Amino acid sequence: MSSDFVLFLGFSAILGYFVFWACLYLGLRWGFYPKRIREFYDDQWKANVPLSGGLGFLLIGLILYFQFKQPALLVALLSGLVGLVDDVTKTLRQGHGMKARYKILLLMVVSLCFFSFGFGAKRVVWSFVVLLATTSATNFTDGADGLLGSVLLPVFLVLPQSAVTGALLGALISYLFFNVSPAKLFMGDTGSLFFGGFLAAFMLLRGQEWWLILLCLIGVIEVASVVLQVIYFRLTGGKRIFRMTPIHHHFQKLGWSDPRIVSLFAGVQAVACAFCWVGWNLPW
Repeated sequence: MSSDFVLFLGFSAILGYFVFWACLYLGLRWGFYPKRIREFYDDQWKANVPLSGGLGFLLIGLILYFQFKQPALLVALLSGLVGLVDDVTKTLRQGHGMKARYKILLLMVVSLCFFSFGFGAKRVVWSFVVLLATTSATNFTDGADGLLGSVLLPVFLVLPQSAVTGALLGALISYLFFNVSPAKLFMGDTGSLFFGGFLAAFMLLRGQEWWLILLCLIGVIEVASVVLQVIYFRLTGGKRIFRMTPIHHHFQKLGWSDPRIVSLFAGVQAVACAFCWVGWNLPW
């Protein structure tokens, strides 16, 4: 392992504990809760869990950006800010969150920064598509205690090792201390879009964006379950394939606990990441 990777992993894990503890304290103090949990959710108690964990990732990402000036971190921070706007609207009186079309528009604006990375117009348009798909994948996955954080662990283990990837992995580990079931803290859209933005930009800048299908396999499955559900529902006049989507909610409706779902999904993602590692490291 890279010495920088290990050093920053350890440092970020320690720093992250205090950062996310502060996020929890401030979230409780500010009442940064979702004001509306959909009535057909079984876990209505989650309305009392603050969404402020994403602020911790923004802070750690900002520190890393000032230190390393990595372009993927810039996209991650801008995407996280889009998520923060959504999280803030969820904590207001009506609590409906930002409309999807406004979120897409803001992410389109974020994708314009790829011009500054030397991308041409066609490549920037493609970057927006990849950014939208990847942030949707991470956003849809963030719906059970510890799920997105656990799924991202093997992803950051197989990414090329650097101080930045080590630090983000360390931050995820410390965040999971507060997010495993029963969760005390959520990252919200701020955190999920932060990581989606980072992964999209990181792979686009390497010209390896198609590997995101494996790196975000669980997210791909989550998004696909929603699309299939909607299409089947409309074609059959109201019938459903799954009890509820994204698909982790289907397993919740079957009576699975969040830790059981997390174990299965993280295991599947770990296998997909192993294939990525083989594809990147073995001579062909």
